[in-house]
Amino acid sequence: MITELKRIGYLLLISFILGLSVDMLNTAYSQEQEESLEWSIETSKKTFYPGEPILLTLNIKNMGRQEVEVGFGPDGIGVFSMEIYDSSNKVMAKGGRIERYGFSTRGTLKVFPNIIGQRPVVLNQWCSTLLPPGQYHIICYAEPYTIPKVTDPNIKTVKARYLPKVTLELDIEIMKMDESKFKQILADLAKWALKENVKGREERANRRIAREMLAFAESDLAVSYQLKVLRAEPSTRLKWDVINSLARSGTIEAADGLIQIINEKQDCAECLSDVKPQIIDAVYRLRETGKPDIINATGEFVAKYKRPILAEPAD
Repeated sequence: MITELKRIGYLLLISFILGLSVDMLNTAYSQEQEESLEWSIETSKKTFYPGEPILLTLNIKNMGRQEVEVGFGPDGIGVFSMEIYDSSNKVMAKGGRIERYGFSTRGTLKVFPNIIGQRPVVLNQWCSTLLPPGQYHIICYAEPYTIPKVTDPNIKTVKARYLPKVTLELDIEIMKMDESKFKQILADLAKWALKENVKGREERANRRIAREMLAFAESDLAVSYQLKVLRAEPSTRLKWDVINSLARSGTIEAADGLIQIINEKQDCAECLSDVKPQIIDAVYRLRETGKPDIINATGEFVAKYKRPILAEPAD
């Protein structure tokens, strides 16, 4: 019996030492990852109009000797929060981390040695850019994580490791609105957003970014494009974002467009069945503006369609 207990104790000790060794290796690997990554943020330009979608590009340079897989949350945005300050250091807008559930291939990014990986995000998803003309300071906070690369076939699962909080800053200027130029900006985005038969990963990524930018554009001028993106986009998540923007627009154009989508005889059930409750709810949200033209235009619709109880908040 004593011999058997000694044998068991010896095996437990060996298992503990091996497990400790793996933990030490993982810790060393994680520390190397943290130290090997250099972070920066940029925009394609420095001047914008009120409500214009602002694309922020997070740059991650891998200075290490092996690839690093960086995680940004299930939907590719969950680790970010944003703040906008004016020239007197007053907080003008603030957006916390966005909690979304479900799987998305955009949740991680592989960054190879001596290569800069990029993660684009649209600032308006966190903070409104409907700001008075002036100079503004943007702070982007990120709490990304790494997913260790495991070569041992006996290890089936690995734990993600959160990196130290990253703080990235840049300055922009909001200009006085020039409607003709703003229209052109939206039209240029729409060329990509509504482009058909795109080829290759890069073109698909550009179309996706253009659709996201249009989805979060804060202007009546974007409504017609948002309605087109709603019809064209396969992703349920982005459809929700478009519908929320349409509801917030408070325009008769948005109300008419959403009603038309629901009432179309061609199969809305096929292309937009996943967001039909959100569309109906958006029409009710538009009625809450109290605008007489919207109330009149949606009276028959709400008599026909009861307001749904949504599983998740609309915003």
